[in-house]
Amino acid sequence: MKREKGKSICFIGLDGSGKSTSIEAAFHWCTDHGIKVKVVRAAYVVERLNWLIKLGKKLTMKKHSDPYKAGDYKTYLEQLRKTSPHGFKYRVFSFLTTLEFRSQIRKRITRNLKHGYCLLIDRYIYDNAVTYCANLGLGESFMHEIIDKKWKKAPRPDAIIFIDAPVKTCLSRKNDIPDPLYLEIREPLYKLVAKHYSAITINGSQPRAKMVEQVINTVQEVFGHGQ
Repeated sequence: MKREKGKSICFIGLDGSGKSTSIEAAFHWCTDHGIKVKVVRAAYVVERLNWLIKLGKKLTMKKHSDPYKAGDYKTYLEQLRKTSPHGFKYRVFSFLTTLEFRSQIRKRITRNLKHGYCLLIDRYIYDNAVTYCANLGLGESFMHEIIDKKWKKAPRPDAIIFIDAPVKTCLSRKNDIPDPLYLEIREPLYKLVAKHYSAITINGSQPRAKMVEQVINTVQEVFGHGQ
């Protein structure tokens, strides 16, 4: 008997918007209804080559290589944006991280879908594109190029849920953001992604119960009712 392929829902939004809360609630709803589900977190984070990326940043950005330690996010961003997306350093960085991301996607997403799991994905190729564009000060066209060309073979989610909360709300929930600018430059990019890729937008500032209810409605529609 042929195994039925699983489905996936990707959650995007600013740090502190309510993604983790939404995913946790969705996961418990799925398990309560007998749905074979997994949570996949941060599929785009560099792991194996993290040491090489850190070394490269230290050599090129000196003391401004870590926004959390330098204490000056604006200077960190200025230094980072001196890297041209068409320059040698960027191309090397892009090549190495792409290899890593492809491996993670195959292991965490493609393989699990083939085994029939329904996936709740916290951050994915969309976040990868937002991060690149935010860090390098690039526009919408470059963001779409990353998603539609660089990651064209990555499995597309059956639905994208955008938890939309303003920067002020997110900052009130998180104490590990290096600078409000970190969120401010990402906010419009997430909105562009949500609009272009037909994401389901859910207000992250509303009462938690209402937000969760709307998330569960989407999960139910995509994954079904379960047992």
